[in-house]
Amino acid sequence: MKKRLSSVVIASTVLLGTLTAPMVAMADNYDTQIEQKNSEINDLKTKQSEAQKQIDDLEASVAKINKQANELLEQQKSLREESIQLQKDVEALNERIAKREETIQRQARDVQEKNQSSVYIKALLDADSFSDALGRLKAMTTIVNANNDLVNQQKADKKAVEDKKAENEKKQAEIAANQAKLEEQKGTLEAKQADLNVLKATLAAQQATKESEKEALNAQKAAYEAEQARVRQEQAQVAATRQAAQQASTSQSSSSASSSTGSTSSSNSVSRPTVSTPSTPSTPSTPSTPAPAPSGNGSAIVAEAYKHIGKPYVWGAKGPDTFDCSGFTRYVYLQVTGRDIGGWTVPQESAGTVIPVSQAQPGDLYFWGSRGSTSHVAIAIGGGQYIHAPQPGETVKVGSVAYFAPSFAVRM
Repeated sequence: MKKRLSSVVIASTVLLGTLTAPMVAMADNYDTQIEQKNSEINDLKTKQSEAQKQIDDLEASVAKINKQANELLEQQKSLREESIQLQKDVEALNERIAKREETIQRQARDVQEKNQSSVYIKALLDADSFSDALGRLKAMTTIVNANNDLVNQQKADKKAVEDKKAENEKKQAEIAANQAKLEEQKGTLEAKQADLNVLKATLAAQQATKESEKEALNAQKAAYEAEQARVRQEQAQVAATRQAAQQASTSQSSSSASSSTGSTSSSNSVSRPTVSTPSTPSTPSTPSTPAPAPSGNGSAIVAEAYKHIGKPYVWGAKGPDTFDCSGFTRYVYLQVTGRDIGGWTVPQESAGTVIPVSQAQPGDLYFWGSRGSTSHVAIAIGGGQYIHAPQPGETVKVGSVAYFAPSFAVRM
């Protein structure tokens, strides 16, 4: 009996020892796994915190750009109002000048026909008395002074017209510069928004727990990354366009300098009369190579553009209910061709071949400003007309080259 009891105790001790070792090992293994998970969770929280900070910074940048854009738009509104008032002032002055010109010319004819000086002398000689002569002399002096005042006022008004025209041209130049800045801000905004979308999608995917949610979010992230890549490519095109424009400008300057040197040396040997010619605004150089044939979908592009006549202008809007100038052209091309020509004017310049304004066909694009810093874009519809989203407070409408002339065109 004692032997059997001893055997059981020994067996139990051995068995207990055999079972305890794996249990300890399993406990240690769980602790390691828990520690590893905690480390992963903490690492994920750190990454999420960093991502959120980047998101906050980007959102602040986007808000700043939008604020600057709104300030510029307000400034544009004020400048346009001042420009309209200056145009009205010029029209009123011109009308007054025209009426006064009739009076001055009529008086000049009277002097020629009646020999006014003889009339004055005769009036003095026919006076009944010295006091009568003085009265007549005073009346004649008043008439002469009035005529002189009329001429002086005419000169002053003509100078005022020139001054107001110069002031208006300065405001128009400022408006164009502001518009170019707005277009550039739009490109910066697109790039930051693309980065922001990718970061948000990444953070959401990290925070998702269900596999199905992760799959959907990863698909969304891939779409945002594709848009980010497109914007990066667009920025590279902008840089290339500006570099090409700068090189063309440098080449033109060198060519002008050479021409000037040649003219100087030529003038040393032969004396020629100087003939003054009216100055014309400089326009971007266009290629000497023949323009490519118009695309076959020009009429479809024009038809799509007409569908949006009357829709309001909103800066940064890409349609379909509101547009700005480059948002409108981009939307129309996407609808008709499925092609993304770029989110603002400068990348759109690089989407085709530069041609002279006179060669533009329906479906081509008109641009205003220098290449690499354009301020406006429209869709040519033929006959010297175009459809565009002009400015705040207006709607998509038809415009004319004769009224608001573009700087160059691009065949898409």
